Amino acid sequence: MDGAALDTRLNAQRKAYTAARSDALSTSELAAKVADDPVERASFDPFFTFFKGDVATFEDGVRIGAIGVSGLPGEEDDRLALKAIAQAGLSPR
Repeated sequence: MDGAALDTRLNAQRKAYTAARSDALSTSELAAKVADDPVERASFDPFFTFFKGDVATFEDGVRIGAIGVSGLPGEEDDRLALKAIAQAGLSPR
């Protein structure tokens, strides 16, 4: 994140936070889950986001955190998050 704009850093943090704290595996999965439920969306933590670019991280089937990536198109951010998880020897599920 060296030299990244402040909003890019914040978006990456929000993406990781959302994937780590929600019951979904990614912000995309969470967005799809609540797409038709405005009451559910309104009750979310205000730091949650629905931008692509994050993946929950698991070790031995236990959620231990998440990776958030920002600054590129969402699909590329997702790909980089998955790559980082694999390189760390962790699992996205």
